Amino acid sequence: MAGRRTRRGAGEHHDFPHTPSGPGRTTPELRPQPGVRRGTEPVNARTDLELRRLLSRIFLMLFLCGTVVFAVLAALAAPGPPPNRGVYAVLAAVCAAFAGISAFDLTVIRRRLAAGQGRDTRRR
Repeated sequence: MAGRRTRRGAGEHHDFPHTPSGPGRTTPELRPQPGVRRGTEPVNARTDLELRRLLSRIFLMLFLCGTVVFAVLAALAAPGPPPNRGVYAVLAAVCAAFAGISAFDLTVIRRRLAAGQGRDTRRR
């Protein structure tokens, strides 16, 4: 059937600009193109801010405790083979950095909740 056209979806086109002809040739398949949105999830995605706030609070406390514990261990450790003062100081710094990230996340969450960007819990 020469001239037969197939219906293509939005954002889909053939692998080749023409349909090959001759023995052993096949018609190219339709493939989705990158960058074409399918569905509504990217537009309507919402984070569960209450759960994220709970996790940030838990990890903030955990990392603050870790910072204190490793700082005390660094103060009490003697120089010599690992684990020594330097190892505990690095672990205290890593815990402090993660505590800072958790605190920053809590401020972002607070702003988003104040702006009303949380998950809509009403049934529609």
